[in-house]
Amino acid sequence: MERVILHSDLNSYYASVECLHRPEIRDKPVAVGGDVEHRHGIILAKNQIAKKYNIQTGEALWQARQKCPDLVIVPPNFPLYLRFSRMAHDIYMDYTSQVEPYGIDECWLDVTGSTALFGSGEKIAEEIRQRVKFELGLTVSIGVSYNKIFAKLGSDYKKPDAVTVISRENYKDIA
Repeated sequence: MERVILHSDLNSYYASVECLHRPEIRDKPVAVGGDVEHRHGIILAKNQIAKKYNIQTGEALWQARQKCPDLVIVPPNFPLYLRFSRMAHDIYMDYTSQVEPYGIDECWLDVTGSTALFGSGEKIAEEIRQRVKFELGLTVSIGVSYNKIFAKLGSDYKKPDAVTVISRENYKDIA
């Protein structure tokens, strides 16, 4: 039996969680940034609206404000991000115990042994994507493949809120 690996990547994670908890900023360009006074004045994450202004992760806050004067910059809230990460992991664990975190917002899931119960890797990924959106209010991009590298490539291929399958048959067309 060929392995079925998913790579789940919560979209614009820190900024998405902040917008979820601060409805007043949801429709504005938002970035999570460090503290200028403590010399941590960089963009850690940004929402989809801020991406339209070409705001870049790692960019200095002052540079980001030059591109987008209306940018709302909020300080990071790591306990909140950890809480949502755990809730996402709880969803993943409903499909497999083989969950390998890769940072706070990304995981590989080996669902090979779960396909008999839940259906194809694509079906499992789509169900996870919908559950994360409905239960957590966040979007996720999920890659489905036969190895971790192509699963990761799949999660990066189409964003936000998408499932991409990279198989032995189509990998040359996608990669």
